[in-house]
Amino acid sequence: MADQESQIWPLAPEKLHQRSDENPTFKAIRRERSNKCFVYVFSGIVFFCVTILVFALLVLRVKSPEIRLRSVTVKSIKYTSSPPSFNVSLSGQMSVKNPNFGDYEFVPTTVSFLYSRGAVGSTKVAKGLAKVKKTERLSFGVDLRSNKLPEGANTLESDMNSGMLKLTGTGKVSGKVTLWKIINKRKTGKMDCTMTLVLKSKTIKDLVCR
Repeated sequence: MADQESQIWPLAPEKLHQRSDENPTFKAIRRERSNKCFVYVFSGIVFFCVTILVFALLVLRVKSPEIRLRSVTVKSIKYTSSPPSFNVSLSGQMSVKNPNFGDYEFVPTTVSFLYSRGAVGSTKVAKGLAKVKKTERLSFGVDLRSNKLPEGANTLESDMNSGMLKLTGTGKVSGKVTLWKIINKRKTGKMDCTMTLVLKSKTIKDLVCR
């Protein structure tokens, strides 16, 4: 009886527990989370690059200003058909449209008027500042005289008889665009406008700028 009590019985081996990180289901979940994290990071990088590209194309891309003659009015006019000559005083308004995300500061410029490709008058236009995405309007006055034309190099007599003179207004505005007081880029805008001066009614019609 004592032998039976003193007899040592071997313990049953403990049941081995599998580590949670070795579980196939846990590995699949961890792999899925890693893939999602990579997708999120990659999407964030792509979004950031696209944002920088759009910003560079829309904001940092500096364009030339648009220069136009908004209006031209006849103040006074004197003309003769024989010999053909004219002396005209005009008042007008020129616009400088700034399409950029920075202010456009421009220097004084000259607006010239031509008849039959010959200069008949010009005037100075003051300097100015066109704000971000705004249009600056400048007024001016100019006298046009046919005696500035070279002799025999135009069709003035026939045009005077028709009662209408075709004129061209040209000009060039130079200045700089400032972005956040850091980036300065020089830009020049050109103006090329045509119009018709009606002698009898003393008016300007068909004003078109390109």
